Amino acid sequence: MKLGICGWILVKVTYSKLKYVVIRTISHSRILTSAYFAFSPSYRREQRALVSGLLSHMKDIKEDTSFFLLRRNIHRIEKGLVMPSRRPVFAAEYIGETVDYYLKALKNCGGVSREFDWATDVLHQYFASVESHPYVDKARRAFLEIAPVEPGEAVPYKHGTVRSPVTNDELLSLVRQRKSVRTFLQKPVPRELVDTALEIAALSPSSCNRQPTHYRIYDEGPLLREMARLPLGTAGFADNIPMICAVTGDLSAYFYERDRHSIYVDGCLSAMLFMLALETVGLASCPLNWAEIDSRDQRFEKMAGLLPHERAIMFMAIGYPDPEGKVAYSAKKDLSALRSYNQASEAARRPELRDEVRTRVANWWRRLRKLVAPAAEDMTLFFILYESELLALVRSH
Repeated sequence: MKLGICGWILVKVTYSKLKYVVIRTISHSRILTSAYFAFSPSYRREQRALVSGLLSHMKDIKEDTSFFLLRRNIHRIEKGLVMPSRRPVFAAEYIGETVDYYLKALKNCGGVSREFDWATDVLHQYFASVESHPYVDKARRAFLEIAPVEPGEAVPYKHGTVRSPVTNDELLSLVRQRKSVRTFLQKPVPRELVDTALEIAALSPSSCNRQPTHYRIYDEGPLLREMARLPLGTAGFADNIPMICAVTGDLSAYFYERDRHSIYVDGCLSAMLFMLALETVGLASCPLNWAEIDSRDQRFEKMAGLLPHERAIMFMAIGYPDPEGKVAYSAKKDLSALRSYNQASEAARRPELRDEVRTRVANWWRRLRKLVAPAAEDMTLFFILYESELLALVRSH
């Protein structure tokens, strides 16, 4: 039986009411919320990808091929170098593994890349800046035995007071020019222009400079048509898309579960720069939401050959805009609804309430410590202080 419009409206209204009752019931209970999602498929694929990413990261550590770890540690060293009150010795707990991975990268890839030059220069400056320490001195000797003698210029530098070459009005004009275009001219999109825009997207910030984002671009034949129909947002204009891009994130870049959302943050930071850069080379784009639908995830993973720890973040249609095509006006929030300054809870604004909360937490913690073996606290501290040594132990076994 095929439902008509009235039938679909009735189904949606009924479903919405039932879901509201369920969500209202479980919203005040962590246990009920956990039970609800235990039987819901919504997060299963994300959980599997997260575990696969952690496993891949650990394997790379064990096999000395974790370039994500090298990027992260070099960036951590950079942050230490730029601190206003820099410590005489810092990064001693992870400089050994950093140099170890650096030497492995030198052996495996010959050291020919911008990233490798950056790592070389930062390590040179680090060893020239910190004082003597047993761990640092050991790593320094290993580095200087094989590293290039002459450091380059890919090191922290003064920001300076140079005025921006782009005025606020010019940037505002570019941002207003960018619109989600759904009517494209039927002409090939030069890959050279796309690569020019990607060079700008590559400059976007990412968590500890891990750079987990990848752009998968499709512009040929049946594969393009099939990819264009995957996102829900292309209904009505999928056949008009001359190029489509899938932005994906690599969860093997991370060692901790807490970083699982970083691929989405970093991917969107990069994608926004990419869309603006496309405007500067005469191309238009349309960002396409990628909903969490298991069947579509499976199709895309199979078509694109994704590894288990890679996740789709969003899709993007790309092409030359049709001058006669229309774009949505899309009014935006007023500034007053967009931001707030110094907004805080009542407890944060009233010190006496904050002190009361702290006292309750302290009392709760004292009771908890009486119930838990004292060794638990010692083990937590042990893992925090000796994380690098434990990782080295994992690699050796």
